[in-house]
Order: sequence, then structure tokens, then C-alpha cells
Amino acid sequence: MSDFREEKLRRARRGLWRAALLWTPPFLASTGGGVYFLVRQVATDDGAGWVAPVLLLVFGALLAFQSIQPIRDLRGRTVTMEGFITRRWAKFDLIARSNYLRIDHDKILRTDRVQYLLVDKDDYVTIEYYPASMIAAVVEKKEPPEGLGAAPESPGEPPLPEPDPLLIERD
Repeated sequence: MSDFREEKLRRARRGLWRAALLWTPPFLASTGGGVYFLVRQVATDDGAGWVAPVLLLVFGALLAFQSIQPIRDLRGRTVTMEGFITRRWAKFDLIARSNYLRIDHDKILRTDRVQYLLVDKDDYVTIEYYPASMIAAVVEKKEPPEGLGAAPESPGEPPLPEPDPLLIERD
């Protein structure tokens, strides 16, 4: 079982490295370009205007989120939690399909396709995940502790809106 866990953690870390290497260069380039054009606009009379620095700094701020989260997870450790799966779904993010699990109505974690298919709604699971990017590395189905028979239902929770069938695949 330890080899399975270690393999899953290695695969999740490789995904974090890919995300960090994909998003960090555009973040640094757009932020650096925005700062350059901002200093040029303020310090010289031949500045090109405020549009370029503002747009580049806005793009830099948006890319910072995608870049910094994997870096934080690579520096930190995984966190373990247990709970019932209250919802599971898959959808297309940009060009790839992503699989999500909602645990006990408060945590939404992204997982790989294999682990997503091994669990179902109302299963009790132990999940080891990276807290900054909320990526589940290891998902293990197990028996619930005594006294917990099924997933708790919250009567006051409003029903979820029906998703667009072209974007989301529901189970």
C-alpha cells in the first residue's frame, strides 16, 4: 500500500512541477514588462501611455495565482482529511477534463481520472491533498467510523442549479 501512495504522491508532485513551469514564465514576463513600462511612463516624457503597463500588470496578477499556488505546494507538505463525498463531477477546463470531489459540503478537491472513478457519491474517504492548489494526491475509500452511517444531509441547503450539459458531464 505504501508503494501505491508514494507513486500517487510522485505523480501529483510532477503535476505541480508542470503547473509551476507552465505559469511562472508568463507571470514573470508580464509583471516585468508592466513594471518596465510603468517606470518608463512615470520617469520619461516619451512614455507610450498607461494602457500597456496597466494591462500587463493585470495579466501578471491573474497569472500570479496560477503560478504561486503550485510553488507553495511544492515547498509544503500534504494534508490529510476524512469525510463523505457529497458531490462528484467532471468538466472541461480550457482544453483538458478535470475531475472534482466535494467533501462534507465545504472542500472541493481536484483529482485524477483513476481515483475519481474508484469512488462514488456518499462514500467515506481519506484524502491526502495539497492545500494551496487543492489537488488530491491520494484518495482511499474506507468504512465510516461507528455512529456515522451515511453522508449527513443539510436540510437548509438550496438545490444546485442544473449545469450546462455541453460543459459538464454528470454521473
